[in-house]
Amino acid sequence: MATTTSTPTTEAPPEPPSGRRRGGVLPWLGVAVPGRRTYRVWQRNRDVFFQLWRAELMPPLVEPVIMFVALGLGLGTYVELTGDTEYIQYLGPGVLAMFPMFASVFESLFGAYFRMDQHGTYAAILSTPARPEEIIAGDAAWAATRGAINAALILVVMVALTPVYGLIESPLALLTIPAAFVLGAVLGSLGLAYTSQARSISQLTYFFSLFVLPMFWFSGGFFPLESLPGWATAVAWFTPLLHAVELNRGLVTGDIGWAHLGHLAWLVAVFFPAFWLALWTMRRRLVE
Repeated sequence: MATTTSTPTTEAPPEPPSGRRRGGVLPWLGVAVPGRRTYRVWQRNRDVFFQLWRAELMPPLVEPVIMFVALGLGLGTYVELTGDTEYIQYLGPGVLAMFPMFASVFESLFGAYFRMDQHGTYAAILSTPARPEEIIAGDAAWAATRGAINAALILVVMVALTPVYGLIESPLALLTIPAAFVLGAVLGSLGLAYTSQARSISQLTYFFSLFVLPMFWFSGGFFPLESLPGWATAVAWFTPLLHAVELNRGLVTGDIGWAHLGHLAWLVAVFFPAFWLALWTMRRRLVE
């Protein structure tokens, strides 16, 4: 009598819900959305910062004073502006954006490069359940936080100088701190994307020479851009620092209009593609 044997069948695992990868990871245009461990990466960077706080807090307090004395009081004696504005007052909003910019860029370039290539920090974090996207998002958030911290310290200096030089005209100046966070998020994301392509630390200087320094000089922080040729003004409009300086100018003076909200909207809109680029490029570097 012939017998038949049945071949055991295995059922395919159920498909994840629409729009969601296995493991509960949400995709976003080809990259995974960072999860809750992003905060732990940010927290790790914060703890290191507070261990070195004495060295980290000195530059944001000293550098703006040097800028105000050298340019505001020195060069400013040879500069005449329309109206009753003194040159040192004109510098204030720019200083509130420029030095936080440097903090965010340094963190996303040199800080990230050392954590990735020299200190083995990224490799150590990857041995935990944290995903590459969470490392990248945590570092981008920390770069933005560094910008906000520097803006807060510079604001303290400006408040101290206000009784003599009238640098702050409105309590809305407090909002320059979250504005610096937004600027830092944009520049931190762009910096991480660039760092992912750097094969040596010397290559990071190109980001400064070709991107950061032109922004520094042509952001409207030192002089009105109306004096430049039209093409130069148009190019400057596409740089994040210009929009941060103009936003700060309205917040410091209290003269806020729709144009300033437009500058904020520009920064927020640029953040999303910049952050996506950081996730996409840096993840490829970390898993190669």
